[in-house]
Amino acid sequence: MQRTREDLFAVLVREHEAGLLAFVRACVHDAADADDLVQDTFVTAWAQLAEYEVDRPFAAWLRGIARNKIADYFRRSTAQRRHVHILPPEAVAGIADEFERLSRPARGEVFRDCFAALRECLETLSAAEREVVERAYRQNQTCRTIAGEVGEGVEAIKKRLQRARAALRDCILGKLGPEALHV
Repeated sequence: MQRTREDLFAVLVREHEAGLLAFVRACVHDAADADDLVQDTFVTAWAQLAEYEVDRPFAAWLRGIARNKIADYFRRSTAQRRHVHILPPEAVAGIADEFERLSRPARGEVFRDCFAALRECLETLSAAEREVVERAYRQNQTCRTIAGEVGEGVEAIKKRLQRARAALRDCILGKLGPEALHV
């Protein structure tokens, strides 16, 4: 199953929404305005997604967009003579730096690490286990179909798939630690 650009962006939004909201609310004290800025940040990120460099952490890229949105918010508020608590740009930069330090995953971007670990762990499976995983998850074949095509019993295929999944789980946990279960 091929994921679309929209699907991948939705995953990134879910993964980073809470952190981005915390960052923006640390800078903008009005909750409704902060929520609007987060939404606007994601809209801008979607529009500029082609410019995102995949080697950079996505969260840092989002916070960069949000910093610009926050600066615009403070400029508009001042021009409209709205009473807002304005943080100086160096304070926003300091918050961004601290957020970067606190939110930096120990091993890079979560999904990238999980997929890399999965690829490595797939290589540790036997050829028969890899084949059943390939057929079940990439080709969306049922255990009954696989059994018929390889000339084995359905229960044998189910057991092989069960063992392969357990081996993959253990291997990924060994590479990424227990926090991998929460992805």
